[in-house]
Amino acid sequence: MGAKGTSFDDIKAQAEQLLRVWDENANLALGDLTKAQFQTLLSAFNTTRASVDGLRTQLTKGVNDLNDQGNQIAAITVRARSVARGQYGPDSTQYDQLGGTRASERKPRKPKTPKTPKS
Repeated sequence: MGAKGTSFDDIKAQAEQLLRVWDENANLALGDLTKAQFQTLLSAFNTTRASVDGLRTQLTKGVNDLNDQGNQIAAITVRARSVARGQYGPDSTQYDQLGGTRASERKPRKPKTPKTPKS
């Protein structure tokens, strides 16, 4: 991008303003840069920007599709784990193989200690 904090819209607006001034002042000299060269550069900028915007749209769709598929797969694996727990029991090898924690491997709960009231 151009100067820090300059958006592509600002760059395009400034370039179009330069072209309007250049149209009114044909003798405007920018070193060896001609108006035609600048117009070609601006046209390439607009084409590239449109292409990048299209790619961003495709990327957003792709990421959303991937997230949806991942959520579906995660829901199915959770359901399969629940089914294995129900069919084979919470301490079964099948439940453990699907990522569940067997009942015999769970830590026992610690008894709650009552809080003493402050005086």
